[in-house]
Amino acid sequence: MSDARLPEAFADLRHLGEWIVPTEEGRHRRKIAADIETARSFYRTVFPRMEAIIQHLNGVAWESMGPADRNLFLLASMCMEVSHPVELGWQTTDIADAFPTSRVQFLSESAGY
Repeated sequence: MSDARLPEAFADLRHLGEWIVPTEEGRHRRKIAADIETARSFYRTVFPRMEAIIQHLNGVAWESMGPADRNLFLLASMCMEVSHPVELGWQTTDIADAFPTSRVQFLSESAGY
């Protein structure tokens, strides 16, 4: 998804469609696959808009969330995913002594939502 469908107020973020990932496992894998400069660029683009994103999404019921709002929610989720390596000043998006992703059991969305 290179040019994402987002609410009109966030049209300037549409070029970030590749960062809209629908699962926790997918977001984790997207994060660790990105180089740190790409992750920093994404974060610096989205994070300043987080307050506006939160305000917008607070006005939308989860049950009636349309595709554009859902994409915005997923973009915000990805921003939070990359916040750790960016804000903690890591040199990569993953660390050498991290718990191996291959051993993590990711639950489906329906397991807890």
